[in-house]
Amino acid sequence: MKSILKLSLAAMMLGLPMAGLLRADDQAPPVQSGPSIQPDQSTPPDTGEKPQHLHMMNPQRMLQRLSEQVNLTDDQKAKILPLLQAQADQLKALHDDTSLSDDEKHEKMRAIMQSTRKQMGELLTPEQKEKLKEMRAAHDKNNPPPLPPPADAPPPPPIN
Repeated sequence: MKSILKLSLAAMMLGLPMAGLLRADDQAPPVQSGPSIQPDQSTPPDTGEKPQHLHMMNPQRMLQRLSEQVNLTDDQKAKILPLLQAQADQLKALHDDTSLSDDEKHEKMRAIMQSTRKQMGELLTPEQKEKLKEMRAAHDKNNPPPLPPPADAPPPPPIN
């Protein structure tokens, strides 16, 4: 006990916060009510699998961004989160499906995302829809689709 007191005193003199280090085991995790909209901050264990692609976003993170953009109500968040989770599950299954060509996967991905967008649109107010439409237009304007490679360009390397 005296060594902890000495360590605390030395840390205070140096300006280092030690309270959190000394009794971290006494702190209970925060309790949440309702659907969580915080991004998953945990780091998954290294399983040797390929990392997820950027387009496979966390549904909670997507909900948080959408909420910040169009100011969702708690009721809207509770209804939209399951839609985003279902979309993420469908996209992961599509990504893992080896029986489809890249073009088929791309078409199915577009259909999944369009369906989710339509379902979410039914939950938004006209003002929120307009705001989202403006934001998408600005995004599309700033991010034009990539140009196809020239006819004499070598084929891209295979993706493993």
